[in-house]
Amino acid sequence: MSHCPNEPIVCPPIQFVNHQFFPQVVPVVHPIEIINQAHIIPVPHHVFPVTVKDPSDPCCHTLSHTRSNGKRQVRSSSKR
Repeated sequence: MSHCPNEPIVCPPIQFVNHQFFPQVVPVVHPIEIINQAHIIPVPHHVFPVTVKDPSDPCCHTLSHTRSNGKRQVRSSSKR
């Protein structure tokens, strides 16, 4: 076995790993539930039933009027 001085010696290769990273979009779902709730709130509604009596009437009729808007009914009289 003779070696020539000009013959190259080849070594086994050295491996280098070049890591490459690429972004990939991955959807992440965040579900939102909207719940509509109805709340009943009591609101006072004032009703004033009005009874008008006229003692000068010989028949003594009673007039009864009910108004729901909260105002008193004013009865006009022709005698003043």
